[in-house]
Amino acid sequence: MNGIYIHVPFCVKICDYCDFSALAAPVRMYGEYVDLLLQEAKLRFEKCKKFISSLNTAYFGGGTPSLLPEKELLRLVDGLTSLGVHFEQLKEVSLECNPDSVSLSVLENAASLGVNRFSLGIQTFDDRLLKNIGRRQTAALGRESLFRLNEFAQKRCFRVSADLIFQLPGQTLESFLSDVRELAKTGIGHVSFYGLTVSPNSVLATHLKRGLFTLPEDLYADMYDGGVEILKEFGLERYEVSNFARKGEESLHNLNYWKRGEYLGLGPGAHSFQGNVRTAAPYRYSDWRNWVKRGCPDEDLLKDILGRKERIEEFIWLSLRTSNGLDLTELLKKESFLIPENKICSWVDRNFLAREGSRIFLVGQGWTMMDAVVEDFLP
Repeated sequence: MNGIYIHVPFCVKICDYCDFSALAAPVRMYGEYVDLLLQEAKLRFEKCKKFISSLNTAYFGGGTPSLLPEKELLRLVDGLTSLGVHFEQLKEVSLECNPDSVSLSVLENAASLGVNRFSLGIQTFDDRLLKNIGRRQTAALGRESLFRLNEFAQKRCFRVSADLIFQLPGQTLESFLSDVRELAKTGIGHVSFYGLTVSPNSVLATHLKRGLFTLPEDLYADMYDGGVEILKEFGLERYEVSNFARKGEESLHNLNYWKRGEYLGLGPGAHSFQGNVRTAAPYRYSDWRNWVKRGCPDEDLLKDILGRKERIEEFIWLSLRTSNGLDLTELLKKESFLIPENKICSWVDRNFLAREGSRIFLVGQGWTMMDAVVEDFLP
C-alpha cells in the first residue's frame, strides 16, 4: 500500500509534553500554510507520479488539522486533488481532531471532502491530570466531543478512534483504568493508548526537573496490562502494541507503516519512506517555509538510507510490534537473515514469545518487554 501524510502544525495551545512540529499561530498564517503545502506537493509529486497514482490512504495529522477553517481545508483538498490525490477513491482518509474543535460543521465539512475516519485526542477524562500536562480541554468537553463524534459517525457509517495517555504525572492505576473503561463503554471501534514520553525540551520536562510533578514509572506494566484486559472485555483486540480495534476497524494508514509500506509526508517535519530511504522535511515552520520557497531541494531533507542491517532491524522491530508477529521465512527470503534458534527458544520458554509455524509473536509479558526481545534478535 501507499499512503500520504499531511501535517497541519497549528494548535490553539501547545501541550506541555508536546515535541511535535506544532505552533500556536494566528489564523492569518493558515492561508500561507495551505499555499506552501500545495507548492511543496506540486514539486514533490513531479518526482513520484507513479506513487501518487496508486495511493490507498491519506492522513491529516498535527498539530490540530480540525483547526483549519473550512475554506482552507477545502482549498487544501481541492489543490491536492488537482495534483492527483483523489480522496473519494482512497480506502481510508483520516483526520485528527481535539475536543475543542469538534463542531458539527467541522465534521460535516470534513466528511464532504472525503474524510471517513476521525481520530480524537482525549488523553484522559481527569481534569486534574489534564491540567498537569497543559491540555486546554476539560474532561466534560472531551466527553461531549466524543459523544458528538460517535453520533455523527454512526449516522454516516464512518469510523472513530480515540487516544489516551498513561503514566501521566500524578496518575494512579485506578484513574487510568477508569479512563479506559469509560472510553470502551461508548462502543468506540478503535482505541490507542501510549505511555507518556517526555521530550527533554518540553515544558513538562522542566516541571519534572523542578520537582513539581513525578511520574508513576513503577506502574507502567500494570497500567498497560490492565488497559489491554479492559479493552478485550469490550471486543477491542490488540493488533499493535499501542492500538486496539474491533475487527475491520484497524487503521489502514498506520498498518502500512508497520508493514514497511511506502508513504510520502507533506508539511513541516513530515517523514517519508520510499525506496528504502527515509527522509524528513525541515522541522521548524520557518525553516520549512524557506525550504519550500527554494523549491524543496532534496539535499536539505534529513535522509537515512537503509542498508541491509537497518532493513533487518526495521523488519524485526516493526513486525513484532503487531499481533501478526514476525514471519521468519519471509525474513530469510527478503534479507537472508536467520535469528539464532537458541535465542527464540529462550523467550518462548519464558512465555514472552509464542510460535506458530514460521511465525513468532509476542504474548503475555512479552508485550511490555518488547524492547528487550527485539534487541536480543538484532544482528
